[in-house]
Amino acid sequence: MQKVAMITGAGSGIGKALSFYFAKHGWTVCAVDIDEDKAQAVGSELRRLSPGSIALVADIRDEDSIGKATRDCLSRYGRLDALVNNAGITDKKHRRITEVPLAVWQTIISTNLTGTFLMLRECAKIMSKQRWGNIINVTSLLAQRGHARVGDAPYGVSKAGVEALTEYAALELGERGINVNSVYPGVMVNTGFFDYLAPEEREKLASPTILNEVVYVLANLAPGELTGASICAKEWRADLRLKILAKKYLPLTDK
Repeated sequence: MQKVAMITGAGSGIGKALSFYFAKHGWTVCAVDIDEDKAQAVGSELRRLSPGSIALVADIRDEDSIGKATRDCLSRYGRLDALVNNAGITDKKHRRITEVPLAVWQTIISTNLTGTFLMLRECAKIMSKQRWGNIINVTSLLAQRGHARVGDAPYGVSKAGVEALTEYAALELGERGINVNSVYPGVMVNTGFFDYLAPEEREKLASPTILNEVVYVLANLAPGELTGASICAKEWRADLRLKILAKKYLPLTDK
């Protein structure tokens, strides 16, 4: 039976790249995005790679919307092997703390932190009944101590919250066979976050595929194999523990 992954923010950037990677390697993908047009476009491409895959329109900030999406996934497939919490937004104006409107702060926190929590909570309920599953939260270098940058407080704080959530969830869900880990690129990635840059500048950024391999490894872990870790995609292959897991779980063409 094919494994099933639910990936949020799948309409573009890193989420889209992850969705295609998983589908190409035999997974059924439930691609979630708030933008209906993007979701439909990704869903059409995914079905060519993995016929059982679907795209769902959902707002991760809304409990009812998330509840419907997870129920749809479970009713179709009867299982959920991995959740990739990738969806996120930032303040593209990069305002300083004293200039950030409250509404902007609340929208970023509600999407990046609360939305991640809500998705994690609902998917963990499914995985708890199965007694297995992997949850991977996508964060940022800006969430790590010592890497704060002027103009990115709302985003950095929201992702730091996700790092903390990862640690707490790993502690609480481990006894149910669920691993919870976080990953972050470690470099600037060519996504919509940087669409204000000139094309020649964007070409210098890392590809949205940067997380593909490490997230795939984490999605395949057996219960208790690795949990509560925060992993930099730029450097993950330097970690002997992760090298061993890569040999075990990566498709041969990617090793």
